Amino acid sequence: MQKLWNRNFTILTIGSFISALGSACAGIGFGFLVYRETGSPLTLALFTVANIIPRMITAFLAGPFVDRHSRTKIIYTLDFISATSFTLIAVILFSGYFNVLIFTALAAVFGIIDTIYQLAFMSLFPDTIPDGQFSRAYSLSSLIWPLTAAVMAPIAAYMIGHYVYGIAILMAFNAATYLVAALFETTMRIKEKLNDKPVERFQFIADMREGFGYYKTEKGLLGIGLLFMFFSIGWAAHDLLLMPWFVNHEVFTLQNYSFLITANSVGRIIGGIAHYTFTYPAKKRLAIAVTVYFSIEILSASMLFMPYAVMIAMSGLSGLLAVTSFNIRMSATQAYLPPTMRGRINSAQGLLSNLGTIAGCLAVGVIAQYSGLNYRLILLFVAAITISAIFLFPIRMKKEFRTIYNAEGRRT
Repeated sequence: MQKLWNRNFTILTIGSFISALGSACAGIGFGFLVYRETGSPLTLALFTVANIIPRMITAFLAGPFVDRHSRTKIIYTLDFISATSFTLIAVILFSGYFNVLIFTALAAVFGIIDTIYQLAFMSLFPDTIPDGQFSRAYSLSSLIWPLTAAVMAPIAAYMIGHYVYGIAILMAFNAATYLVAALFETTMRIKEKLNDKPVERFQFIADMREGFGYYKTEKGLLGIGLLFMFFSIGWAAHDLLLMPWFVNHEVFTLQNYSFLITANSVGRIIGGIAHYTFTYPAKKRLAIAVTVYFSIEILSASMLFMPYAVMIAMSGLSGLLAVTSFNIRMSATQAYLPPTMRGRINSAQGLLSNLGTIAGCLAVGVIAQYSGLNYRLILLFVAAITISAIFLFPIRMKKEFRTIYNAEGRRT
C-alpha cells in the first residue's frame, strides 16, 4: 500500500488547514458584526441567504468548468483573490465604516468564490489519495475545520469582546492565511483527470445534462443529495439561532457560545483521529450512518434545554458523530464517482444542500423574528422535519444507499 502523505496530499492538506484558521475567525466575526449592528435574527438570516444564493447559482454553473480546467490553478488563484479581498475588508473595518447592504453584497461575492473553491477542492482531493487510503484521507480532511475552530473560536470571541477593532484584526489575519495557503498550493504537481470530450456548441448545457442524467441510473446519489438537503435545513436553523440565543441570554455570553463551538470541534478531532486509526467494516457503514444521523438530530434539538456543562458534553458528542457522518458519506461517494463526473455531481449535490440552507434560514428567520417563540422550541420543530427525512431516504431507499455506502475501493 502506498503511503498517504505524498507530496501533493501534504501540500493540499496543509494549505487548506492554514486558510481554515483565518476562515474560522472570519465566520464568527462576520456573523457577530451583522447581529451586533442590527439586532435582528431575520437580518442575520438574510445575510446568510445572500451568501448562499450565489453559491447555489455558481455551483450549477461551475461544475462543468471545474471538470474541464485545472483544479490546482483554480484553487490557488481563488486563494490569492481571497487574500486581497479580506485585506480590503480589514482596511474598511479599521476605518470604522459599516453598511449592512455593502457587507451583504460582500457575503454574496465570497459565496461565489468559496463555492468554486470547494468544487475544485472536492474534485482534486481524490487525485492526491493513493488506492486503499480513502478512509484515512477523508478522516484527515474532516479534522481540518474542527481543529481550526477549536483553536480560533475562543480567540475570535476574545478579540471581539476586548478590542474595538477586534473584527478588523480577524479579517487581516484571514487575509494572511489565504496568502500563505496560496503560496503553498502553487507548488503542487498533480496529473489531473479532466473532462476532455470535444467542445461543441452549447457544451455547458450538454455537460450539465449529462451530469443530471447520471441521477437516472444512480438513485442512491439522488437520495443522498435530498437527505442532506433536509439536514441543511436543520443546520441552518441551528447556526442561525444558537449565537443570538447565547448573546441574549441573561447568564450566558458570546464567550460561552465560543466554548460550545470548541467542544464540538474537539469531538470532531477525536472522531477524525479514530477514523484515521480504525476503518469501519464496509458492510456496516450504512447501518452506522443511519444511527449517527438519528443521534445527531436528537442531540441538536435537545441541547439548549440542558445545563451548560451537559450542553458542552452533548456538543462534543455531536461533533464526534458528525465526523463519522462526513467520513462515511464523503469517502463513499467520492470513491464511487468517476473522476470526470465529480465536478458536476458535486455541484448538483451542493445545489440541493444550498436549497435546504436557504429554506431553513428564511423560514426560521421569519419565525424567530415575528412569532415570539422560544428559539429552543423552533429547533425542536425543525428536528421533527430532519428526523422524518431519515425515514424517507436512507431507510426507505436502503438498497440504493447500501450500493454506495457499503462499496469497497475506487470506481473508475
